[in-house]
Amino acid sequence: MILSIESVSLSINSPPSESDSKSKSRDSVSPLDYRPFIVMGTAYAYPDEDEPSQGRVIVVECNSGATGNLKADTEEDQMLHRHVRQVADLPLMGGIYSTAPFYSGNILVTCGSKTLLCQLFASVVEPGELVLNNMGSGHHGHLISLVVKSLVSSDKSLSKRQEKKKQLAIVGDLMRSIALVEYYPKHQVIQELARDFNSNYCTEIAMLTNNIYMGSEGYNNLFVLQYNPHATTEQARVRLNTVGHYHLGEMTNKMMGGSLIMPSNNASGSSTGATTTGKVASDKASYDSSRKINITIGSQTLYGTVDGTIGSILGLGGKTFAFLNALQRAMDAIVRPVGDLSRGHYRAWEQDQKKHASCGFVDGDWIETFLDLNQPTMERVVMEMNKDMRWRIRDDGKGFSIRDESQQNLMDTEDGMAFSNASALTVEDVLCAVEEMSMLH
Repeated sequence: MILSIESVSLSINSPPSESDSKSKSRDSVSPLDYRPFIVMGTAYAYPDEDEPSQGRVIVVECNSGATGNLKADTEEDQMLHRHVRQVADLPLMGGIYSTAPFYSGNILVTCGSKTLLCQLFASVVEPGELVLNNMGSGHHGHLISLVVKSLVSSDKSLSKRQEKKKQLAIVGDLMRSIALVEYYPKHQVIQELARDFNSNYCTEIAMLTNNIYMGSEGYNNLFVLQYNPHATTEQARVRLNTVGHYHLGEMTNKMMGGSLIMPSNNASGSSTGATTTGKVASDKASYDSSRKINITIGSQTLYGTVDGTIGSILGLGGKTFAFLNALQRAMDAIVRPVGDLSRGHYRAWEQDQKKHASCGFVDGDWIETFLDLNQPTMERVVMEMNKDMRWRIRDDGKGFSIRDESQQNLMDTEDGMAFSNASALTVEDVLCAVEEMSMLH
């Protein structure tokens, strides 16, 4: 049975020589070219086994006609038919729960409790054929490595650009939450850098930045972790700190980077005025003198649930989060929810005997109901925001603006500036900002 499937762009490496295998140096293996493949992780399901003991990583190539190594029978087949064939496979002892594209055109796979790096080589025995090998001993230390993710997408150009960066990935365990690992090409070793010591039954994970990671767990909650590589103590450096909690209400089984709207042609901002970049958003963008609030976003993640829901999670700049969080607090205080059901109570994190208020997240659905309010209620909400005054400060998701300079903000990386316009908010200001947010998903 198929457990995972991924469309990736892999590098076809020249076969290592005997001297290269003795030195175990990845630098001596040169990639020949990049080609698109489909990588599948499979497992053999036997009725007497609780967990699969055998599986394969299968690499499939899909091309039209005689492109690449594929040969068409006739010219008509070459022009009209698309051919699919298996080009390589790698048997492993365990089910292949997850595959992910990695740096230098490689792939990461999770097999049972192990995380392995695999490379594609040109065959020495049969010219034109390919061989898939796992490099090094991999990483051990999980109960079941359910999912692995990295910042590398299936775009081969991204893989090439980021070869010189730290080769980081995150692994989601079935019971032991998320661990951060790094691959060292020189030694062909995958080493664990930090982990979350809470017990979260991961169903899916996403790597938002090199230091910020998001996961979903079995109690229909979302959580965000932060890695602080500049901590002064070793104990702090090996721990992933929880900086965000949110009850989604549905079990999430898929996360991927992307957006539901068409990308803007303007690199510095969207057509609605919201600042969007390929990297994490910065609040140092110049503010329009006629507006008090500019919406800045960073990471964009789509998620799917077992109930069929598709949603969007946007990373927010510090001042954008402070403004929307203040609006959320004001609406909680002024607007009467349907059936008098407390929104804060529903969104509170609940896991076994643990329960506490959500933090680090803004409820976008609740924020957008501001557009449906009547004028007097809008004015009362804005008046409450002006009394609160916390929409002007930088907020890191925990309700305050002071933070250690060595730590990365929850959703941005650069220090912000004080609001240039200190006058009170108006209904038009809030309406404009909420309408911008509603057009970003």
